[in-house]
This record gives sequence, structure tokens and C-alpha cells, in this order.
Amino acid sequence: MAQKGGRGSDGAIRIALFRWGDEPDVPDGARAFSYHQQIMPVGVGLLCLSLVALPVVPLRVSHWCRTAALVMSLISGVALVTLVGLIKSFRLRPILLEADGLRLRVGVLFDRLIPFSALAHVETEVAPDTVRAPTTWNTAFLSWPNVMLSLRAPLPREGFKRRRPAFHVIALRVDDPEPFIRQLRAEL
Repeated sequence: MAQKGGRGSDGAIRIALFRWGDEPDVPDGARAFSYHQQIMPVGVGLLCLSLVALPVVPLRVSHWCRTAALVMSLISGVALVTLVGLIKSFRLRPILLEADGLRLRVGVLFDRLIPFSALAHVETEVAPDTVRAPTTWNTAFLSWPNVMLSLRAPLPREGFKRRRPAFHVIALRVDDPEPFIRQLRAEL
């Protein structure tokens, strides 16, 4: 299911239910770079813990109120399906180098295009102080970044983090950083 830019129309529940065995979403002319190998085991571990923990509360509540237990069971079921979709979306929505720029994606959590003109340089040195700085956008979800991108000018944050200061550096994780860095430097 190739898409021509922007956000995908697939949410976590749709991915969990209907996207079994699909190829990653890579538009024509884009080059994909995966990041899921480090976070997939953590996600599966979280899913296993959820399978054990989520049924316990509705079971306990069922002794006092069956309706509340039923509602909690439905919410738990939706949460599990959503978590499965989120975990699958890490593989289905890789980071992309497109004609317009670098498309940073972390599953269904976010999708943002950073124009090549906004990027100053690429570094493989990952300094902990820089990663934790409030002006760094750390996109390495559940893992430690292995690539740092410096920007020519700060970019504003989107979504619920709008109140945080604009970011000057992007920290990200790529499964195989060498080809990614080589390709990105060629674009810059």
C-alpha cells in the first residue's frame, strides 16, 4: 500500500485487523530505512505483560459490578488490539528519504517531513546531554538514538508538544545507519 506523501490513512486498529503480511508503506521514488528491530522486542514484551495484566482488573471488578467489568473488558480488548497495531506499524511505516526531504515516522504515532534545506549536517556521535536537551527532538522511540541531525534553523514542534521550545537537533534510531547516513549526506 504505497502512499504519495503525508500521513497514512491507517490507524493502529485498522493495521492490527487488516494489514497482516503487508509490505512497508514506501511511496514510489522514496528510499526506506527501518527502525523497528530495536523496539519490536520491547513492544512484544509489553504486549505479553498486557495480555496477563489487563484481564485481572475486570475479573476483580466483576465481583461488584458486572456492567463495569464488561465495559472494562471492552476497553482492555480495544487497548490490546491498538497495541498490536502500534507494534505492527513500526515495521509498516519506515523512515523515508523522499524527493522533498526526510520523512520521519514512528509507526502511527507521528509522521513529519523535514525538508533537506532545513538540515545542516548529520552526526553519528550521540552525546547524552544533547539527546536530553529540551531543544532536541528525540524520535528514537523505546531505544537510544544512533544518528543526530543538526538543523539550519529551529523548527516548531507539532501536536501535543507545541508548548516545548522549538527543536534545533533531531535524534533518531535507524537499524542500519551507514546506508542511511551515506544517502542523506548525498542529498545534503
